[in-house]
Amino acid sequence: MTNIRHGKIPDWYNKDSKYEEAINEDSPNSRTTNRTIEKILKKYKVKTVLDLTCGTGSQVFWLLKRGYQVTGSDISRGMLKIAEKKAKKEKINIKFLRGDMRTINVGKFDAAITIFNAIGHLTKAGFEKTMRNIHSNLHDGGIYIFDILNLSYAQDGDNIKKLSYEIIKTLGKTKIRTIQHSIINNEGILISYTTHYEQEDSGKLKTSKNVITLQLYTAKELKAMLVRNGFKVLGQYAIDGSKFSKKKTERIVTVAKK
Repeated sequence: MTNIRHGKIPDWYNKDSKYEEAINEDSPNSRTTNRTIEKILKKYKVKTVLDLTCGTGSQVFWLLKRGYQVTGSDISRGMLKIAEKKAKKEKINIKFLRGDMRTINVGKFDAAITIFNAIGHLTKAGFEKTMRNIHSNLHDGGIYIFDILNLSYAQDGDNIKKLSYEIIKTLGKTKIRTIQHSIINNEGILISYTTHYEQEDSGKLKTSKNVITLQLYTAKELKAMLVRNGFKVLGQYAIDGSKFSKKKTERIVTVAKK
């Protein structure tokens, strides 16, 4: 199981992006995350935001509706297709860009964000390349906000069990059930095994499986990487904006300044 290759953006985000939308759209976790981001942006008087891993648009639409100028980008065509459909349905005039967070050059912004463990899909070298690219897309004094699962938390006790989940949702006539469990290898890579079940009315049950890897980090390691790539770390928090705890915080939100 530990021989799984890490660093390739999963095809799942194109083929099964509808499951990502079903699981996360308007969830309490998503709303909590968005409120925390908005609070940080207000604190630093941000007006323009570049979301380099916008997915189906959770942060983009939340921030647009609150008066921010937002540009959304993502590497996944499947995710962007859903975001574009949502924008059209809500009659929101926004152009989404397809691009790699490691290389895309959009302009200069007050803030850049990469949310929901997006940077975990990269190798450590790939994340440092992303930091340098984000640095070039920010105004002087601009801020970078991102989150990632906390390696110290995941390795403590039996917390790895808490990262597993089972979700059942009904979308119209379709019932969706998603089950995921994970392990961590010696390199701090979380390997998650997911099974999706989908059934419309009494029709045939459809099943799909995927494996996704995430590189996890400690708070200390993130600080060192950011400083090495031209940033000053302003703070690290839990996903709800509360004080960071090395062993108790599940997802680290880090705020850094160019």
